[in-house]
Amino acid sequence: MIKIEKSKFSVFIQNLVGDFTVFAPVGEGRQSAFDEVADAESVNTALQNTVQSPKSIFFPQTEVLFTYNDGDVQIPEAADKPFFLWGVRACDARSIMLVDKVFGRAKQRPDDPAFEDPYWKAKLDTAVILTLACNEPASTCFCHWTGDGPFEQAGDLWAVDVGSSYLIESLTEKGKAVLERIENASPAGKTEAAEIDSLRTQAESYLGDLVDLSELKDRMKQMWDDPAWDDIAAKCVNCGACAYACPTCHCFDVQDEGKKGKGKRIRLWDACMFPLFTKEASGHNPRGQAADRVRQRFLHKFSYYWDNYGESLCTGCGRCIYVCPVNLDIRTVVKRFLDIDAAV
Repeated sequence: MIKIEKSKFSVFIQNLVGDFTVFAPVGEGRQSAFDEVADAESVNTALQNTVQSPKSIFFPQTEVLFTYNDGDVQIPEAADKPFFLWGVRACDARSIMLVDKVFGRAKQRPDDPAFEDPYWKAKLDTAVILTLACNEPASTCFCHWTGDGPFEQAGDLWAVDVGSSYLIESLTEKGKAVLERIENASPAGKTEAAEIDSLRTQAESYLGDLVDLSELKDRMKQMWDDPAWDDIAAKCVNCGACAYACPTCHCFDVQDEGKKGKGKRIRLWDACMFPLFTKEASGHNPRGQAADRVRQRFLHKFSYYWDNYGESLCTGCGRCIYVCPVNLDIRTVVKRFLDIDAAV
């Protein structure tokens, strides 16, 4: 583990810019997101977390898959430099790995490239992710429910803000290669290690009581026809804000834009909360009621994905709680299905 003084942070970022396209937290409040930066002055180091997750770096909200012109198909060129993500929180680093199990290593045939998304893999496979420990989790955070924590080590590099400096440790060979190039750094000592333990204990104290989700996937299936889904749906307005803010939602639509044999095919985010998402060409919609769509969202997060990969598709980042216009709290929904006293 090395120590980089914050006074030298600008040099650190500037050195990265030469070999990477660097993304970091920018903006404030509801306008906060991960965006490309050219210098340290653009980075908001005080953010608890961004409202828009870094998922959009690898899976953009709109993405041109190819252009076509009278049978001639052109695939966009890959980025000329690999990506470096600075300041990703542990919940988001884990979310990228969860989506990678769908786009990068699909369970159906993990060794068959036909089941890999080349657009996702081209960006993620060469990227370096630096995860920054979360010293002060927000009131909406519940990452400890999903098996994580504010100081969980994830990504290629792991960093801790200890006030006047950052302590950084490599977790992968890609991360190690970056650390070896860093100048003006010094080795971290026993004092810094003790400080990390203190900060971890303090951060964990901000989180609420722990809820065991191990029985949730089966409980939700057993309660398929439970009136609870109607109660939840009565409050939900099906706006899709939760899905668009979520770092693991990965539903998409594919559309062609053009005419007379010339145009482009684009992929764009979609959401199971939208009434048209499952509407068939015949006009029939198997999820025509709001309760059906709410149930699909929660079962996908806490049951279907768990059946396939042995873990929840939720990382407890709390973004859906923050952006919901009707204050529908995913934590109270989960507690209700676990028979814990909670009103939706």
